[in-house]
Amino acid sequence: MILKNKVVIVTGIGPGLGIKLALCAALEGAAGVVLASRSTEKLERAVSQIAELSPTTEVLAIPTDICDEAQCQSLVTATLDRFGRIDALVNSAYEHGKFESIEHADLAVWRSVMETNLIGTMQLTKAVVPAMKTQGGGAIVMINTQATRKPVVLEMGGESGYAASKAALANTVKYLALELGKYGIRVNSAFMGWMWGEPVQNYVRYQAHKSGISEQEVIAGVARHIPLGKISTDEDCAKAAMFLVSDYANAVTGAGLDINGGEYMP
Repeated sequence: MILKNKVVIVTGIGPGLGIKLALCAALEGAAGVVLASRSTEKLERAVSQIAELSPTTEVLAIPTDICDEAQCQSLVTATLDRFGRIDALVNSAYEHGKFESIEHADLAVWRSVMETNLIGTMQLTKAVVPAMKTQGGGAIVMINTQATRKPVVLEMGGESGYAASKAALANTVKYLALELGKYGIRVNSAFMGWMWGEPVQNYVRYQAHKSGISEQEVIAGVARHIPLGKISTDEDCAKAAMFLVSDYANAVTGAGLDINGGEYMP
């Protein structure tokens, strides 16, 4: 119960990592879990899942587009009205954009990706900081990607626009850690590699069909580059990220935790 009595906001609630982060927070004893997503349907599904697995957890679901500054502030205000504090913010909302080469990139898509992954994330981060300063501390975790550490071009194309936006976010974390440390606010990055959840499962099905091989062969092709020999689950990756939120990481700020089964080692 490493998050006992904490109030945790999780953005980007959907079928992948976002819901697993929220479920992990609930199962680790959070007093309140606040869910943010642009999709009301995804929020309702997440509330039901948490209620089933952790019926005593108090949940607040707020439809939120982090690209809208007013909606970010409304999310923070609603959280404070309900719980009186914000102990942690896990920024998991993102826009991936296209798989494509830089040479043929649609830079309008790059701008949209940057608007969500950097500017939108920072809008919500800025909105929670005053409350954290007032209460004497807090933890902010940015969900980042191995694509910023280890560039890879898949058969469907690269993800350079996505990686560029997340690299900008990773650098911003270091500045935030320097600026906010004196207020007891920790800011860290969690760099995710391959995660066995709906997005990767969709990729495996697509690649198997396109290449005329079995899904197991696609998975084996990915796993052979991972020292642990497997694609980690969304759940396991969420647990590692939640460590950065917990008091076990009280001495950690400005850091980047690589959560990838050893595929990338700095």
